[in-house]
Amino acid sequence: MKNYNLIIADDDATVRRLLEMKASHYGFHPITVDNGAEVLALVNEHVDAILLDIHMPGMGGLECLEALAKEGNTIPVIILSGEQEVSVAMQAVKLGALDYLCKPFDLEELFATLRNAKRMSLIQRENTSLKEGISSHTSSSGLIAHAAAMLKLQKQAEKVARLDSTVLLTGESGTGKGVFARYIHSQSERADKPFVTVSCPALPRELLESELFGHEKGAFTGAIKKRIGKIEAAKGGTLFLDEIGDLPMDLQPKLLNVLQDHEYSPVGSEKVMKSDVRIITATNINFEEKIANQEFREDLYYRISVIPLRLPALRERGDEIIVLAEHFASRIAKNRKIKNLTIAPCASDALTSYHWPGNVRELENVIERSSAFCENHTITAEDLPSKLTQKEASSLMISGLAGNTLAKIEAEAIQQTLTLCGGNKAQTARTLGITEKSIYNKMKRLGLS
Repeated sequence: MKNYNLIIADDDATVRRLLEMKASHYGFHPITVDNGAEVLALVNEHVDAILLDIHMPGMGGLECLEALAKEGNTIPVIILSGEQEVSVAMQAVKLGALDYLCKPFDLEELFATLRNAKRMSLIQRENTSLKEGISSHTSSSGLIAHAAAMLKLQKQAEKVARLDSTVLLTGESGTGKGVFARYIHSQSERADKPFVTVSCPALPRELLESELFGHEKGAFTGAIKKRIGKIEAAKGGTLFLDEIGDLPMDLQPKLLNVLQDHEYSPVGSEKVMKSDVRIITATNINFEEKIANQEFREDLYYRISVIPLRLPALRERGDEIIVLAEHFASRIAKNRKIKNLTIAPCASDALTSYHWPGNVRELENVIERSSAFCENHTITAEDLPSKLTQKEASSLMISGLAGNTLAKIEAEAIQQTLTLCGGNKAQTARTLGITEKSIYNKMKRLGLS
């Protein structure tokens, strides 16, 4: 099995089968072994998490955990044990275990921990070390501007880049805010310095604080060594805070202090550090609603939005859709070492007619997927996903609004958009212009399945 992302190590065959079955149900691709030595042999860059039993033949869980730590491996490890000894749990945590669960364990609790571990692994792969989260190669930012709205925005970005003001990039998910932030950095006087990205909703609050500000050894459970934060790693360069609207309220004053006084303190330290970064933020949420609900500080909003720039949705960019599609096709052809990858006129018509709720990110995904099925290196309409070639109206239409309650109208809008998006809640949220968390809350409140 080559595509595993979860290693389950337990000497009890029944437990292995149960965990393997449940892991598959929760969206993991598990592989099972009965000792620690096999775990070490299976570890690779695609593994998101490891489940380790304490007592196994040959190499037990703690020995395996220690070997992983010595190799500098950062894959999240959850220890399973029939023992409830505090000393054993403490030893596991000191060796770097993310969590320690005693048998019999609660499956919901275990897989909630595993999902958190998977999110952590995603961030670690994007930023395996602080330097891997940094890019000083600014010759190609990946920005493509062809439509009039994007060309205007590009000129504005070039002017803004010369300043050191804080920039807030707004727009729907998938419009390329990260690419645009990198472009601003590449045109600035900080271009030869680091460009560091932090995704605010990707980590739990405790880890996010450490990620931003760093921590001292022993600052919290599992802090086995001192670590510098992304603010220090970005020194002299640009710090890009993606989805800034999801920054926890209790961390907002610390970021405000960085913006106002250029000062901060690592977790577990009283030492005051000086910051030297240009901060660019991005969001797809409505800040007015967040501020009204006291979920975002108004003073911080004014600090991050000194220069606001809105990225237009892909459906607003006209023939830039084809320019981008051909760009992605060219890159795919280069990666696959083929001469070219062509988009047929019938496919181009379908691409320009579609409403693209997922924006540029969705377009890239469609070209990648379609290229896998096409013949003679030519993408035709038949190769495209069916949602692009269906003739039904793609926009949300609700008839007979008058006389209905707002709750009923909202429920109908969500239900129709869910159907349009094939049941994909994240895509539904983007189409409706709300956060993914909001879609779940609204569906629960309105009794939608």
